[in-house]
Amino acid sequence: MAVAASEQQQFYLLLGNLLSPDNMVQKQAEETYENIPGQSKITFLLQAIRNTAAVEEARQMATVLLRRLLSSSLDEVYPTLPSDVHTAIKSELLMIIQMETQSSMKKKM
Repeated sequence: MAVAASEQQQFYLLLGNLLSPDNMVQKQAEETYENIPGQSKITFLLQAIRNTAAVEEARQMATVLLRRLLSSSLDEVYPTLPSDVHTAIKSELLMIIQMETQSSMKKKM
């Protein structure tokens, strides 16, 4: 589930744009986000959540997006993933929850 650093940086910019007060920027970011394949979204979101050096608002947005993805699109995304990826996602989520120190982040998970 490794992702190139430049792709992850672009994803952080996308998260920032999703939080933008400018509606046009936000709308364009939403369209870009919707075009990312499900497995890639999961990978990017997990890495963003795990990165404690990132801006907390971006981490919170990633948490909300991952929760939405897993709750609303689970039937579309999850079955297409190999079983080892299922295990990796579960392990990663449990590790993130255990290691998280910010109470606001824990609430959003």
